[in-house]
Amino acid sequence: MNLGPNLTCVGSLATLLRRRVPHSHDAAPELGHFTRLGLLTVPATLGLSTMAPWGALRLIGA
Repeated sequence: MNLGPNLTCVGSLATLLRRRVPHSHDAAPELGHFTRLGLLTVPATLGLSTMAPWGALRLIGA
């Protein structure tokens, strides 16, 4: 998963493609909704992805 495109709507090909597909089906999310969702999910995902290797190392004792 790529976290960067989830935070902002510009600057990433993946984000532009992600917004283009719903647009073609007349179900495009608003920019504000997209940004709020990114602001909620990016910090949580970043924290979990940072803690996962640490937890795995603690579990196997390395």
